[in-house]
Amino acid sequence: MQKLSNIRFQTKLFVVFILLSSIPALLIGTMAYRKSSMMLQVRNEQDLNVILAQLNTSIERQVRDFDRFTMIPYYLPDIFSFLNKPYLAQEQWGTAEIHAQRTMARLMGAYPSINSSIKGLMIYGMNGTVNGYRISGNTVINPKEKVIDEDWYQQALAERGGFVITGVREINQFKDGASPALIGSRLLMDEEYQPLAVMAIFISPDFIPKFVETLELPTVKVTVLDQNRNIVYASDPALAARQLSIGANEQRGRWEADVSADQGQERYSGVFLESGYLKWKVYLGVNREELLAGSRSISYFTFLVAVGAVICSAAISWLLAKRLSRPINRLIRSMREVEQGNFKAPAPVGEDNEMRRLESSYHRMVSRLDKLVHSIEEKERQKRNAELYALRARIQPHFLYNTLNSIRMLAILQHSSHIAKLLQSLAKLLQANMKLDSELVLLDEEIRLLKDYAALMDLRYTGVFKVHWVIPHECLQVPIPPMLLQPLLENAIFHGAKGLDRTLRISITARQDAESGTLFIEIADDGTGFIGKEILLQEESADHIGLRNVHERILLRFGEPYGLSLIRTDDLTKAIVKIPLKLEASETGGDRDVESVGR
Repeated sequence: MQKLSNIRFQTKLFVVFILLSSIPALLIGTMAYRKSSMMLQVRNEQDLNVILAQLNTSIERQVRDFDRFTMIPYYLPDIFSFLNKPYLAQEQWGTAEIHAQRTMARLMGAYPSINSSIKGLMIYGMNGTVNGYRISGNTVINPKEKVIDEDWYQQALAERGGFVITGVREINQFKDGASPALIGSRLLMDEEYQPLAVMAIFISPDFIPKFVETLELPTVKVTVLDQNRNIVYASDPALAARQLSIGANEQRGRWEADVSADQGQERYSGVFLESGYLKWKVYLGVNREELLAGSRSISYFTFLVAVGAVICSAAISWLLAKRLSRPINRLIRSMREVEQGNFKAPAPVGEDNEMRRLESSYHRMVSRLDKLVHSIEEKERQKRNAELYALRARIQPHFLYNTLNSIRMLAILQHSSHIAKLLQSLAKLLQANMKLDSELVLLDEEIRLLKDYAALMDLRYTGVFKVHWVIPHECLQVPIPPMLLQPLLENAIFHGAKGLDRTLRISITARQDAESGTLFIEIADDGTGFIGKEILLQEESADHIGLRNVHERILLRFGEPYGLSLIRTDDLTKAIVKIPLKLEASETGGDRDVESVGR
């Protein structure tokens, strides 16, 4: 993955363009090839079914002709009278026997002229006579050939006058040797339905290839199997051998078979149909490679188109990538210079496009960064100067603090304890003010400073206010920001006593909420107060700067929902501080006694 991420943008764009151009072409070509292949196979199967039906009909028609030919002896009564007589040796024949024999010979000789596929015939009389004729070769009957045990002979007897046809057999009824032929047989019966003879015609299987030739389909393979699944005709013997086990128990369907060839395995597919009349099965099929040759040309063409598209896309993508990568490389070089502190971006060049707008935005950003860096440097310089001024200014509180301590020592030496005590309170406040930037102080320390401040204010405004303190002991160890409560007490004294002709009563209380982990500090007075029920310290206003400062200090340190709220209820103005508990309260001790401070 790391190596892929390091590849140049130009190379990635080049690869993406190639994929975007080649993948759709390949997908379309593959889908077109598969679709055309399926359509071609379906169309081929439909055509084969039509041809198969025609071929099966032609074969059945021809065999039905053979069936009718075996009925001719019924129209020759002389032959029936000859077959009804007992068997006589040839030397015992009379005029009637000789005439019947001549009629038999003319009948037998007429069959080949009726149909050229009939090569010979035999008539086996039940009276023991055997007569035969063949169109070529030796016509002498082979006396050793016994047909009474042949299956076709027994089947002819069982059919009781029906026509029976076999597959290709070796015919040995004549002396010059065996010859292949189909045997069509029928039992001849007299007027009383008594068996007279079995007539057998020997049919050459050449009539089937003649029908196949009339189809004029040299690529179609034809196989014909008889009812015993013996091969009657096969245009491809190797394929026929594989078809012997296909569709044995089905009347029609489709088939596929692989045949070994010189070039390797060849796959054939096609359809078959069983004849209802003959119980033969006829198989038609074609070589799938030859069938799909047209579809394959589509795939080759698609491949060539994809290759052409890839080459064109490669050239176009290379040019586009180069054009796009040039401004990107400029940006990269500029960014490296910016990293080194040189905030000088090159001016954008080229056409007004996305890359030019990107360069323009980058140029503006770098210019602003340059100004921002200079502004930050100037602010840092000013901050350092302010820190120096602040350091110098802090000398004055220290000087004032040390001077007040010296005056306090003189008051003690002159036995002025009240003045010494007040100076000590002022010194503590100044010391606390110098610690304003410290982290946290305990509430106990903050309350002591607040009492010192109340004493000083009572010295300034004698008899104007009284403070009641209700601070539980367990709250004294809670840490709070320093000088947090002094502005609240000052606000209560200054604003609560305005226009008041009586003593202002101020109460300072604290309580813990263990469930929420919160400390509540409340400074309430019964002074004149303000109009309304609540002051929103979040709003920017010139009033209440000290109170808003307390609220913001709490928010900055502790976040929501802590802070300061100022409300008016029950004729009391309440400033409520809400801060989180940081330390566990002590389990010892109870509430501190309520003190009244009024000076």
